[in-house]
Order: sequence, then structure tokens, then C-alpha cells
Amino acid sequence: MRYGIAIAMSAALIVGAATPASAAPIGTAALSTCNNWRSYNGADVPSYGTNISCVMRRGNTGKGVFQLQVTMNVCYDYVLAIQGVYPLTADSQFGPSTEKALRAVQRAVSETDDGIYGPATRNAMLHQGSNGAGCKFI
Repeated sequence: MRYGIAIAMSAALIVGAATPASAAPIGTAALSTCNNWRSYNGADVPSYGTNISCVMRRGNTGKGVFQLQVTMNVCYDYVLAIQGVYPLTADSQFGPSTEKALRAVQRAVSETDDGIYGPATRNAMLHQGSNGAGCKFI
């Protein structure tokens, strides 16, 4: 009986083991979707619960998207105006206008304009200050 269990466990380890070539890349794909926002270093930032390392893209909805939309309206009004999406409707829906606005902000802050909000974009852009205190880097 023990021999059979040992063989089954060994097979599970071999089958479940990932080689470096087949391992999934670490990046935004491994992050949770921002579903909320929180105050962080004096700025209001999209979050997953209380974790600010999260990601958003077209199709997402909720409080995290709303905070991103408000932040882009407040801190990047001139960038959005050039793109024809100002004022951006803060409707909690990450649709085509939000994606277009985010791509413009990403170009303005010298980030890859992929239309995905993640840690690199978060760190490069300004965020709405907590309690309406202007815009700031976090």
C-alpha cells in the first residue's frame, strides 16, 4: 500500500513540475484586478482590497476603474483634452474612452501605451491627492 502511494505522489510531482521554459511569466497577468481604491502615501489609488499592486484593462468595472477615471480627469485634463476624451465620464466602466485616455496618459509619462493599468503605470503617473489635495506621485 505504501509503495502505491509513493508512486502516485512521485507521479504527481513529476506531472505538476514546471520547467523554466514552460513557466508563466511574472507580470500583470499574475496580479488581481483592481476592485477598489485606497489612500496610499497621500493619494487615492486603485487597489485590490488594500493591495495597490493590481491591474485593470478594458472590460473591467468597479471602484478601481472609477478612481482611475477621476484621477485622469483631475491630473491629466490637458492630455485628455488633446485626445478629445475630456472630461472622461467617471462611470466605473473601463471602455474604449477610458482605454484611449489611459494610453494618452501612458505616452505622456513615457510608459508603454498598452492601455493596461498596472504597477509600472501606477508608479509613473500622478494620482489625485487624498481629500482633493492636488495631484502627486506615490
